[in-house]
Amino acid sequence: LKTMAVSRLLFDNVGHIKAYWPMLGVQLAQLSLAFGVDDLDGTVKLFREVLGFSLTEKIVTQADANFMIGAFLTCSNKAHDVSFIRQPVKGKFHHASFELGSWEKVLRAGDILSRNKTSIDIGPTRHGITRGETVYFFDPSGNRNEVFAGGYIHYPDKPTITWYDETLGPAIFYHDRK
Repeated sequence: LKTMAVSRLLFDNVGHIKAYWPMLGVQLAQLSLAFGVDDLDGTVKLFREVLGFSLTEKIVTQADANFMIGAFLTCSNKAHDVSFIRQPVKGKFHHASFELGSWEKVLRAGDILSRNKTSIDIGPTRHGITRGETVYFFDPSGNRNEVFAGGYIHYPDKPTITWYDETLGPAIFYHDRK
């Protein structure tokens, strides 16, 4: 593991390494995470099969539609409750989301967050993914959170929406398409 981790830092031809906990076991997967691997697929499996979440939307690569780089999951009828993105920072989820009911309430939340000097990451803006209006912010522990409104109602039999990395701009931030 140490050799692979150092190789990935020094050489650009060492590919992505995944530690899939159902196949490696929890202890080896946890050790692997400390050496630069990730387990987005295992996280999605845990949330779906153990915790009962539904996969509402996913981001995959154009080159390999089986290589997931983002997952949006829900345990309700919201477009998502939590999002995980394959990223170089280990031990972090992308964000938790909280539905507020209207664009006016999202704007009001932005005002309250700003007034209280809360670190606002992005917004207010509109998403293509989940089709909602949003403000992203960081809580005092450094966790990224989202308040949003709009979007769609998710039902368990609704097919997962798939986004591709090459056309992701309008999916992430609808207006500036970046």
